[in-house]
Amino acid sequence: MLSKIMTALRGGATEAGQTVVDSQALRILDQEIRDSENQLNKSKTELTRLMAQRQLNTDKVRTLEGKIAELEKSAEAALDKGEEALAVEVAERIVALQDELDAERAIVDEYAGSIESLRGAIRGTENQLRQLKQQVSVVKATESAQKAQSAVAARHSGQNSSMGSAMESLERIKERQQLSAAQMKAADEMAAEENGSTLDARLKAAGIGASERKADDVLARLKARKGTAQE
Repeated sequence: MLSKIMTALRGGATEAGQTVVDSQALRILDQEIRDSENQLNKSKTELTRLMAQRQLNTDKVRTLEGKIAELEKSAEAALDKGEEALAVEVAERIVALQDELDAERAIVDEYAGSIESLRGAIRGTENQLRQLKQQVSVVKATESAQKAQSAVAARHSGQNSSMGSAMESLERIKERQQLSAAQMKAADEMAAEENGSTLDARLKAAGIGASERKADDVLARLKARKGTAQE
């Protein structure tokens, strides 16, 4: 049981760590790119040092080659003069310098190989960094677009919620107004019943009681009276 609990805790810690990594993915990626650039700059500095060292050894090679050429001329001159012993001594010196020259040439070749290898690594790293930066730019643009879309969606959701709440408030106001109108109508009807106007209206509608004079009736009466006066 304890082992399972520890396993669960480790799993939770891993998930929490992964969540942190995911939330900071772009920041981590930027830092990793900066670290790569720093390493690239160090490699370029090392390349400069190797090239300078190769140049120093190349200069030594040329110096030794010059000395050997001079000694060979000296040995030839000694032989021309019959100075065999002197010529041998010069020859021994030439042998020593030739060994030193061979060693320096080997060092120059090693530097040349290291320089070429490092140049290739630098070119490869530069290409990878350039492609990586381009992809990061696309990822950042996509990230920004998605954040903007999320913000719009959130605002739209909030607007829909606010709109729904506003519609509910409007319906409640309408219901309250309708109730008030019904109450006022009922109050008018009760007042009419109290002063008898409602009963008069009902009698009039039934044709009982005083009738309302109409303009046609008045004209008919006036015409009839005028006709009687002419006779």
